[in-house]
Amino acid sequence: MDPVRQIIQDEKHGEDSLRVGILASASVGIMDAGCYVTRGKVFASSQTGNLLYLGMDIANGDFSQILKYTFPVLLFVLGVVLGTHFHLHDDRKGWRIGPALCEIVLILIATMLPASWNALANPMFGLVCGLQAITFRRIHHIPLATVYLNGNLREAVERLVKYIHLRDSDDMYRFLLSIILVVTFLVNVIIGAFFAQFMTHYVTIIAALLLGVDVFIMMHDKAKHDHAENAAS
Repeated sequence: MDPVRQIIQDEKHGEDSLRVGILASASVGIMDAGCYVTRGKVFASSQTGNLLYLGMDIANGDFSQILKYTFPVLLFVLGVVLGTHFHLHDDRKGWRIGPALCEIVLILIATMLPASWNALANPMFGLVCGLQAITFRRIHHIPLATVYLNGNLREAVERLVKYIHLRDSDDMYRFLLSIILVVTFLVNVIIGAFFAQFMTHYVTIIAALLLGVDVFIMMHDKAKHDHAENAAS
């Protein structure tokens, strides 16, 4: 089947649909831009970037920024732990609604914190992204990240090269899913950085709204699934 038609057909899987992944990836792009531009050049999702800054500061003998870059990493790890806990203890349809709601609450709380509280706000955004790394890690049952850009970029390039050589439509299918997430992230980083000029650190409210739409989609899909099960029984 044509890869584009296949993607459209597979959108019937509400929880791991592409539209859910796009909204989740967009929210991370907004958070990353918002944190970097308005909260002291700390990344919300890119813990590699935070560790890079930390390592460079230590190499230069500047130990004043250790906590600034360490706590977002540690809270990201905690987010992964919590997300895994959610997944292991509830593998039913709709299990992602709970952690997604937690993400929204955390984003709203962190957004309301003033710039003088960046030392708390940035780790909270790291916690959100750690949760999302587990909660939204599949698109159409395929492992793809809505948090990490590098993995999706690697997947896109690898699948494109394989398609050129093998002409397997599945490779093109996976390439399209991967590159859509990469472009979504980049576009929303630009959007986040632009609106941060006017909204300052409140720009991350947009990320909460995007995840709110995701929750609505997942709840609607769960309701349809439950109704179908009840009708069948």
